Amino acid sequence: MRDKMSTQGKNTKSGSVWFLITGVLLVTLYFNTKAYDPFNTPKLIILLITSAWLSGHIFQHYRSIYSNIHKKELLFLVIPSIFICTQLVSLLFTDLFSVGLIGDTQRRNGFMSYLALVVILIFCIIRINYHYALRIIKIAILLGFVLCIYGLMQITGNDFVSWDNPYNSMIATVGNPNFASSLLALIALICVFSLFNKQFSLVYRTIAIAVVLVSIWLIVDSQSRQGLLVMAFAVLFYLTTFIYFNYKKFRILVLVASFLLGLIAVFGMLQIGPLSPILYKDSVTVRGYYWRAAWEMFIDNPFTGIGLDRYGAYFKEYREPGYSLTYGFDITSSNAHNVYLQLFSTGGFFVGLSYLALLALIFYAGIQNIKKTNGDTQKFNLLILSTWIGFQSQAMISIDNIGISIWGWILGGCILGINLNSSDEVLNGYHKKENKLNKINLVQPLISTVLLIPIILFSYNLHKIETNTFLAKSYADVNSPQNAKTVYSYAQAVMDNLLADPYYKLLVSLYISDMGYTNEGYKSLVALHNDDPRNLDVIRVLAEYEKSIKNLDNEIYYKLKIMKLDPWNAFNYYELGLLYKQQGNINDVQKMKEKILSFAPNTDIALKAKADLN
Repeated sequence: MRDKMSTQGKNTKSGSVWFLITGVLLVTLYFNTKAYDPFNTPKLIILLITSAWLSGHIFQHYRSIYSNIHKKELLFLVIPSIFICTQLVSLLFTDLFSVGLIGDTQRRNGFMSYLALVVILIFCIIRINYHYALRIIKIAILLGFVLCIYGLMQITGNDFVSWDNPYNSMIATVGNPNFASSLLALIALICVFSLFNKQFSLVYRTIAIAVVLVSIWLIVDSQSRQGLLVMAFAVLFYLTTFIYFNYKKFRILVLVASFLLGLIAVFGMLQIGPLSPILYKDSVTVRGYYWRAAWEMFIDNPFTGIGLDRYGAYFKEYREPGYSLTYGFDITSSNAHNVYLQLFSTGGFFVGLSYLALLALIFYAGIQNIKKTNGDTQKFNLLILSTWIGFQSQAMISIDNIGISIWGWILGGCILGINLNSSDEVLNGYHKKENKLNKINLVQPLISTVLLIPIILFSYNLHKIETNTFLAKSYADVNSPQNAKTVYSYAQAVMDNLLADPYYKLLVSLYISDMGYTNEGYKSLVALHNDDPRNLDVIRVLAEYEKSIKNLDNEIYYKLKIMKLDPWNAFNYYELGLLYKQQGNINDVQKMKEKILSFAPNTDIALKAKADLN
């Protein structure tokens, strides 16, 4: 198989693959400091543009072979297509279409991002073979070198950007220490596994050693154990699988040992067993709240979910009282911190199941790639699958960050591409397909251009939303009243954009209110509330506005809405009790006090309720 795989790469057009590689590098590295969200939206834009152009290659490919497509290739096409089709159905049932389409604030995990990732996966299936997969891995090693240099600049205080973030300085190009830790871990895994493969030159292996050492240092400095856990699980899988296929006498022993080690590690993360001092963090406990809330969302909305990327709009309604008592009544989450539960809860059963089916297909193809090869070729296939396993392990406890998830989908595409493009059935007809493709080479640029034009317009709108919000914030200074018209102009551009993030609309509404456009800001807030009655941030601001003009009835009206959407907020019950007391409604005052004491009896707010709600 190795000979077939290595010679096949010479027959395939390389330009489109290099376009893919360039897109992946930009998605990983690019950020825009002039955007309100400098990381997620800019990466989404690059992802969309990359996938739009590659769609032309996919169309050209299947147009040439639709009449005699092989069963395996059809299977590899159908499963990811089902996943994105089920997402489309859930999008149509999402209560706030713009969020379902683009994604929530500082997440951008809406329909468009998954559509782009599926397109990239399918492109990898039809184009990537052993030859090109090797190129991608070599590029990943060089990428790791760049990330390490930037990471060192960050931890030594020499970052060329003065980031305003609540975390430590180690955020890499993904904006968060946990994300940075996971990204560095994935690249470090590629580097570790490449050291055992002679197909990588001494130069690449030297760089790989440096990347591994620096990455571990940076991961430790990020104070996020996520990356170390990702590396540990992936290395365990690599060693287990390698021994299983190459040392048959030790199969049972290695499987049992790996299972026990994995079990001890999982228990350690749950604060049980000897590894708990090393592996347990408070964030594990809080994730339990996120996961249980996601499960309840799914149980209540099994078919279409609560709406794509709408976890944050429902979390406070589904969170357990223990969460608010432990972490605060106002603290929330916009993601389940588990990709699989996130998809089940927001997209429903068919979205979640089709995603699991896609993962199962990739895993099976990866095992087949390892089983059918030996030597360095087998080690290379094991490298890709083990790193993909590392990605899936971090997906169990983290968010689908675009800068990281692009690598999970690329690795999955490489696994399927190698499996498909190394099969005898495909290889026998390969040259015929290439000849056919060459005859219709005008189709690809035409289709790519047709698809690229609306995507560029779409991306331009996203870019303008980000920059206008950023500029509105920059000029919004109550001590500079001369900026009022400028702020209003930028804010109006955001509010008039149908794609604008609801949170951004809320922000600019507050900016113009602070700059003197009180009526306009209020009207904008009311419009936001009408568009999304579940937006607790907007409801709270409206309640504060009614309080400022001493409209008691309207303030109670909004507080009651908060009570429905945030049933474990004792502070809101306390404020409602005070409002009822002003009305002389003693019966409802007592109800509010009893509600607080029913789930938060040992809190400071309960003491205040006992003293004030009489």
